[in-house]
Order: sequence, then C-alpha cells, then structure tokens
Amino acid sequence: MQALHLLALEPIAETAADPNSYGFRPKRSTADALQQCFHVLCRGCSPQWVLEGDIKGCFDHISHQWMLNHVFTDKVVLQKWLKAGYIEKDPFQKVLAALP
Repeated sequence: MQALHLLALEPIAETAADPNSYGFRPKRSTADALQQCFHVLCRGCSPQWVLEGDIKGCFDHISHQWMLNHVFTDKVVLQKWLKAGYIEKDPFQKVLAALP
C-alpha cells in the first residue's frame, strides 16, 4: 500500500519541492549537493556563510496534525500509518509523536 502511494505522490512532491533540496530525494546525491554549492560559492558575490543542518529528532516530533492538514493523500490511510509504529532491529517501536 505504501509503495502504491509513493508511486502516486512522488511525482507531485518532486514538482513542488525545493530544487536545491538534496536529502532523501530520488536521483539526488551528495555529489549533486556539492556541485550546487560550488556553483553558488564560486562567484565574486557569493554568500559569506553556509548553513548546514541535520535536525535531530525531526521525525520523532513532527506534528501529525500538520501532516494530515498538508500532505495530499488519503487522510484515513495516512492517519493509520502515523499511528502504526515501526520495526527497528527486530523489536516493535511505538510512535513517539501522537495525534491530538
């Protein structure tokens, strides 16, 4: 079921996504991100600073209500997935973020 939703939603997400976003994107790599950095930073009027971040715990704390309001998919199925939990290294893990 998740694979079918991915096939339907990925083209929509890719057309709406930031063209300079590289994390967890299909057909994008670290080399693509480095190439973009080079093109932006090699100019005479380049930015002085670069911000790189990895938001620890993002998926542990993302608002399920926000996702239900903004993700274009079947809301009933999405709500079930958000509550489903996951398996990591064999034991079942409950979802930390809860629906209101």
